[in-house]
Amino acid sequence: MITGTSPQGLRYAVRRSGRAVAYCALTIGAGTRDEAPFPAGIAHFVEHNLFRGTRRKSASVISSYLDRLGGELNAYTTKEEIVLHATVLKEDLPKAARLLFELATESTFPDREIETERGVVLDEIISYKDNPAEDVYDRFESLLFEGTPLDRPILGTQASVKKISADMLRRFVAEKFIPEKMVFTVVADIEEPKLEKRVLKLIGDVFPQGH
Repeated sequence: MITGTSPQGLRYAVRRSGRAVAYCALTIGAGTRDEAPFPAGIAHFVEHNLFRGTRRKSASVISSYLDRLGGELNAYTTKEEIVLHATVLKEDLPKAARLLFELATESTFPDREIETERGVVLDEIISYKDNPAEDVYDRFESLLFEGTPLDRPILGTQASVKKISADMLRRFVAEKFIPEKMVFTVVADIEEPKLEKRVLKLIGDVFPQGH
């Protein structure tokens, strides 16, 4: 495995595997604990809306982009990070990797799409409250981390999610989605030095130095 930090400050790790399937993930250190002074749940809400359109792709194009290649695209939010990840055939790795960075750096947060996702997240909050095991776990974490940034619920509350605006989402991303807070990882059946070179080229294309 090769690890390093790009000139832009973005950390990376690449590892060769002997499988036809490749995996890549972009981790952003902007989880629930990093939300203040924004409303609780904004990190998770950002994650949902990253898939709702970029400067180059509509939501429908994004949802089918990797499906057409036979790959998978997904994301999740924790108290410490947002993770975008994709699984594709080795030959489609460049497309998947570029898509992850496009979602993280070029999402437009259209108002209509935001309202759709707001409804999805509010339903998710309700469903968690209706699940005793999930509700007890959330209450336990809140008590365990009480008084610290980690005591915020990942989904937020119904009241806090209703307060989140498109402008807040854009400001959160502008402040948090920076190279110094990102880690990019790749596992593929490609020689590690060659893989590292490709990763550094991609990072340089996304974050040109001096810009």
